[in-house]
Amino acid sequence: MRLTGKEVLLVGQSFHGAQSLMERLNGWGFRFRVASGLRAASNLLIAHPVNLVLSNTRLPDGTAFSLLQVLSGRPVTAFLCVPVEDPCLWLPAIDEGKECLGLPALRPSEFASVLEEMSRHLATPEVIN
Repeated sequence: MRLTGKEVLLVGQSFHGAQSLMERLNGWGFRFRVASGLRAASNLLIAHPVNLVLSNTRLPDGTAFSLLQVLSGRPVTAFLCVPVEDPCLWLPAIDEGKECLGLPALRPSEFASVLEEMSRHLATPEVIN
């Protein structure tokens, strides 16, 4: 999974209380916005393009799978949070506009490592010969 920038959209009501995730994203240099549901996310995406979308699967006004239709073809990477016991598994859903559902799910610690690696990759300037 790759990113081209550090603009993140968090979609779902549970992200309003996800202080730990927000602190980590902030510490890695990500800038984020929060949308409570599908409609708010769609409106934010029109006004503020993002590089990474993290969404709960169940939203108050639909599902994240409807959101994936909005994101498909855009230069964005997306993960879906699937609640299991505690707290959730993260499903890779879109990688730079290409659907990638079916890749192995990530446990929270694995997901944190993926985000950290993405942030490091973005912080390293590419050398052009």
